[in-house]
Amino acid sequence: MAVLQQRYNESFANPAELISGPEYVDKTLRYHHREGFPYFLLPDPQAGSVYYNNHAFGNQQLAYDVVLDQVVLQFPGSPYRFRLVNENVRSFTVGDHRFVRLVADSASGSVIRTGFYEVLAEGSAQVLARRAKRLQEKKGQDFIDVELIPTDRLFVRKAGRYYPINNKNALLRLLADRTKDLQKYVQTHKLKFSKKHLEASTVELASYYNGLPPQ
Repeated sequence: MAVLQQRYNESFANPAELISGPEYVDKTLRYHHREGFPYFLLPDPQAGSVYYNNHAFGNQQLAYDVVLDQVVLQFPGSPYRFRLVNENVRSFTVGDHRFVRLVADSASGSVIRTGFYEVLAEGSAQVLARRAKRLQEKKGQDFIDVELIPTDRLFVRKAGRYYPINNKNALLRLLADRTKDLQKYVQTHKLKFSKKHLEASTVELASYYNGLPPQ
């Protein structure tokens, strides 16, 4: 069944169908000088794929503008870039990184905002990252420079709810049903939860938690 579904998608996956949004313009280029870039990981489009309008499109050149939370498409040999309509994007990949679109539920007071989140670990404790950058302007006498500063946020989805993870204690409280196992793992593997190491250690510890046998 999965093979038939894939063939069905591929038969309709005409790249021209992706051009449904307006032309993309990098607004940070208007500054006198720019330190950094608005995209995830690299300044240039990367090989990727996107699930768009219920069809899979592989082998695309994509960039992810984390300032605008916008997926950008560029056809090979073309100077133009196009913005994909966010509501039509279910998921996409940029290089080896996979993103999914989540929709905030205002009724439940969800801590997440509607947008794209990178999936870092799967399982009963799913780890997600909200990639973003903040523009910090520096005004001169007759010009304005800008620095793009990463402001990523980390979340864990457990039992259908999302929780922000800012430190080790927040993670251990969320996974309290296996506290002894996790604390031993942290000590044995010397995991660090400083700002620099928080994401990597959270992913490693959550992945270990997801692999533990049921009690």
